[in-house]
Amino acid sequence: MPFIKTERIEFYYQMKGDGKNLLFISGTGGDLRLSPNAFDNNLKDNFQLLAYDQRGLGQTEIPDGPYTMKDYADDAACIIDKFGWKKILILGVSFGGMVA
Repeated sequence: MPFIKTERIEFYYQMKGDGKNLLFISGTGGDLRLSPNAFDNNLKDNFQLLAYDQRGLGQTEIPDGPYTMKDYADDAACIIDKFGWKKILILGVSFGGMVA
């Protein structure tokens, strides 16, 4: 199971596919163990798709709250930086759209 540790917290993530980098940010309650998730479509057939469980969800750490929108956005930015991605597309669903 892949985890990535940022300066903030440890995130569970999955990455599949080839092509342009695409970060998928789930909506409220998103958990990569559940279906449907970011990989239950053809995005991975056209992109290098990276999805992660947001703070407090799925297999990601649960840091002390409360959380702000800036916290969620900073989490995404830290993950992008950890992978060294310079060019990236971002797709957010529901709450994930606000984070994006």
